[in-house]
Amino acid sequence: MVLGFLVSAPAAGAAPAAAETAQANIVAAADLSKFQAGNIVSDAVFFDRTTMSAAAIQTFLESKVPACQSGYTCLKDWYDSSRTTTADAMCGAYSGGSRERASTIIYKVAQACGINPQVIIVTLQKEQGLVTHTWPSEWRFRIAMGQGCPDTAACDTRYYGFFNQVYGAAWQFKRYANPPGTSQFFTWYAPGNTWNILYNPNRDCGSSPVFVQNQATANLYYYTPYQPNAAALRAGYGEGDGCSAYGNRNFYNYFTDWFGSTLVPANPCAAPSAILPAVKTYVVTADILNARLAPSTSCTKNVMKLARGTVLQATAGSGDWLRVNTESGSRWVARAYLRYATAEESPCALPPKAGTAQYAYVLTGNATGRIVPAGGCGVDSRPVAAGAIVQAFLVSADKAWLKVHLGDVDRWVERAELRRATDTETPCAQPGGVIAAKMLYTIRGEGTSGRSAPNTSCAIGRVSLSGGTVVQAILGNATRDWLKVSTGRGEVWVDRSHLTRLDRDTDPCTVLPTTRTPVRSYVVQGGPATAAIAPTTSCGQSAATIPNGTVVKPTQGTQAGDWLLIPTASGPRWIARMAVRTLALDDVCAHQPVDVLPARLTYVVLAASLGRIAPNAGCETAAVEIAAGTVAPAVSGTAAGDWLKLKLPEGEYWVRRADVARAPGT
Repeated sequence: MVLGFLVSAPAAGAAPAAAETAQANIVAAADLSKFQAGNIVSDAVFFDRTTMSAAAIQTFLESKVPACQSGYTCLKDWYDSSRTTTADAMCGAYSGGSRERASTIIYKVAQACGINPQVIIVTLQKEQGLVTHTWPSEWRFRIAMGQGCPDTAACDTRYYGFFNQVYGAAWQFKRYANPPGTSQFFTWYAPGNTWNILYNPNRDCGSSPVFVQNQATANLYYYTPYQPNAAALRAGYGEGDGCSAYGNRNFYNYFTDWFGSTLVPANPCAAPSAILPAVKTYVVTADILNARLAPSTSCTKNVMKLARGTVLQATAGSGDWLRVNTESGSRWVARAYLRYATAEESPCALPPKAGTAQYAYVLTGNATGRIVPAGGCGVDSRPVAAGAIVQAFLVSADKAWLKVHLGDVDRWVERAELRRATDTETPCAQPGGVIAAKMLYTIRGEGTSGRSAPNTSCAIGRVSLSGGTVVQAILGNATRDWLKVSTGRGEVWVDRSHLTRLDRDTDPCTVLPTTRTPVRSYVVQGGPATAAIAPTTSCGQSAATIPNGTVVKPTQGTQAGDWLLIPTASGPRWIARMAVRTLALDDVCAHQPVDVLPARLTYVVLAASLGRIAPNAGCETAAVEIAAGTVAPAVSGTAAGDWLKLKLPEGEYWVRRADVARAPGT
């Protein structure tokens, strides 16, 4: 392979007109400032056999030499005998012929060997100028591709002939990659490494290191092992200096001018060619930081958004970018939007890429949900109560942690704290991707159910809700077809189709549903309860606080029993069913009524009676006997007037109003 054909220096004896014709077919449009010694041509271009048909090749050759000089045969009119070859590791089979046109040979070889026919055309030009030559000698066709013609020795006669040259060069281009079934012989320009590449066969002209980025560029250096020096690049298509070589420069020039870029459009998401190791942890300082597949703002594929405060473990660096771990895999972030993590923050760095998980789980005990799968990270942790049903969607690399949905957040939970959910439990897993909601709605009709998860298959914790009651929306699920609402049964998910948006001008305290008469008594549980003038958590008007343990006897209830109307000192008020439990026999002595009024008169006991610690005839615990005729002052009485609390020597005890009379003189 010769150093490179220079059309600006025609061979001795060439007619001026012919030389001018050759020159006229070269348009010096290539921008050699864009020449990359390590990436002369991309693999995608070099090995694309589909770029031209045989007819297109013929048309192209004719366009370069419309008329050949008399007495000569130009490339567009050249015919040659070709031989049949069998397939091997480099090329597929070639069916030969006794007389084949040059354009046909170029096309068939390109198809058999998987080489871009444009690469063959450009090589014919840069080696012997055959594409534009108007008076070529037979010698040029004999060594058309420079195959078997080293710069420092005579040509190998085994490669003589146009077909042998084209086929032999294409075969050789594939051999340089050491395909399977061949030896690993060609290694000294292997891609992905830096090589010192000469400027000229004369080693005194020197060399410089070149990072060879791809196989196609390596092929060009195996074929012509010199890079253009600065003088050759400045000269365009012309002569440089005594140390210039032109083969690879001219390949770039001709290809660019005739067929366009030697490179496929740049892939902004391609991995950088050189990176340095990094080991520190960092914290995001921007409100939102884009994490990209490559260190380039032009890379917009699979961009992740990282929130301020996210802790990142760096694994590599390239310029002003750092490669960091994320749950979705490695990403690149701009260093300018990071600060070093503190010792307390470092354990909270995002983990390497996590695997996917699909099962639901149940918390076997109280646990802590963490922002990363690491027990040492306490930042923004979330308690998770025993019995909670959660849906897992990621698993840590060591399989020891699962990331689960916790409604408004997602957190990592140790796998040891979980058990697989049953088929009944799985539909009740907490959802993910919920959004805040705040509007008021009314339940459309009776028979509406509230559920512990937005899933009609969830039967655990299912409760009935009364039609016409007002509910306050708290959350919406990701698909917006369920709302989590505050009701008399607690916070439950309701199918949105069962809800009607309340008019903004409607006062929720004025909306009263259909009621029924309850038959049980109840006791307030879990702390003080709030009772309002309407059966909805959205009404705070004239609310009364009912102490924990108070026994209440409702006078009305909603149809589904999710709200109860009870008497209070302030008047009738609605209390949520979730705030009370059914009164048991053990409760009759333990709890005091809510409807108690002060008393100050003195009474006499008419007949022997029992004093009780609660105003209930069923309360026998700690009762005291009161003799007939006992006189004692009253301290309080029930609102119904059926019981009085007397101050006795033994203490204050309740007696039935029917068992006492007002003492004379009081």
